[in-house]
Amino acid sequence: MTDSPLISRRTLMQAAAIAAPLALTPDMLSAAGKPALRDAMILDPAIRYFNAANIAPTFRSVVDIHERETRAFQADPSVERRALYPKAADALRERLAKRLHVTAQEIALVRNSSEANTVAVRGLALKAGDRIILTDHNHPSTWDSWKLRAQREGLDLHVVPVPVGAKSAQLLFDGIAAAVTPNTKAIFLSHMSNISGILYPVAQIAQLARSKNIWFHADGAQTFGWLGLDLAALGVDSYSGSTHKWLMGPLEGGMLYVRRERQAELQPIMMSHGYWLTDEANLSTAQKYEILGQRDDPRLMAFAATLDVLDGVGQAAIEQAARQRAASMRQALSAVPGAKPFGSGVEAVTGPVITVAFPGRDVAALRAKLWQAKIATAASKIGGVPAIRFSPHVYNSDDDVAAVIEALRMG
Repeated sequence: MTDSPLISRRTLMQAAAIAAPLALTPDMLSAAGKPALRDAMILDPAIRYFNAANIAPTFRSVVDIHERETRAFQADPSVERRALYPKAADALRERLAKRLHVTAQEIALVRNSSEANTVAVRGLALKAGDRIILTDHNHPSTWDSWKLRAQREGLDLHVVPVPVGAKSAQLLFDGIAAAVTPNTKAIFLSHMSNISGILYPVAQIAQLARSKNIWFHADGAQTFGWLGLDLAALGVDSYSGSTHKWLMGPLEGGMLYVRRERQAELQPIMMSHGYWLTDEANLSTAQKYEILGQRDDPRLMAFAATLDVLDGVGQAAIEQAARQRAASMRQALSAVPGAKPFGSGVEAVTGPVITVAFPGRDVAALRAKLWQAKIATAASKIGGVPAIRFSPHVYNSDDDVAAVIEALRMG
């Protein structure tokens, strides 16, 4: 990782051990029975976990590596030992860039999608009257940030309602396209809605935005990790991702992608000391968006360890398994008497978030009963209708789903 004579051989050997990939295979994602990948997690075996859209459990190896590196850091927080971390950050940017089909100069390492989204919101130069297009399913990190900025600067926020029952990508695209005016300067939306699981046709919207010189940012908090992403092909100007959701990694890890050709138009929101900066010239790359002061440096190792696990399985296998698990669970939930899942379920516009209403029933009490059975879900609401959100992932089994269905029928 570095050939500095100030770093001991023992430290280098420890770092090499930390970076060693795990030997995993796609069959760990078997949909039948208990996925073997579940055994690699630290999650309490008694819990049936359906809340990846909020926080997903991580792997035992990731926790072990983070704890080990944190202890090593605290045992020797010298500048000399910390020379490991800029190299680790460089390697992680390269690795993410390859995974996302972009360049390392377009990747910033931040703390989560909310931070990445806020950089994109605050960094654009705008004037009173400029239109910003959002949807009513935007995450608060874009929705609330834009509201604050609009109030201060007189911006025109135009909110497009998400057609939750959409059966085609064209319908979703048309809603965004109809909102574009000559004054439109930016489009910000969630690639997948954390409320309904709706997947927006990002590539089609990006093509429209580029033709009109409109900045297009996609919040990838709900896609980064389970969905195979080619950001260059999607054509977005910026994109965010978190480690603690579908990537199944540590807390306070994330990334911001900013297209190289447009980085001069997006200013950083903070400039502190660049602890991971290896060359001042990198301030002309996406690294300028991560100059945020002292960080939890050992988390770099935990982030990399998460990618070791996922790379051992393969992105295509993860996406296929996530889609299959969600589709089968949606079908099972639809058969529960009185259950009303939102959305069409059409694969082209649907991700692994299933939000279900139960008309005439006390939804809060029903969700509490699920938790009594150690089934973890999230409270939700669409159009003022109380609902339960299920976000299954590759670690969920047929038995997990069956337990949900039984609890709902008994409740």
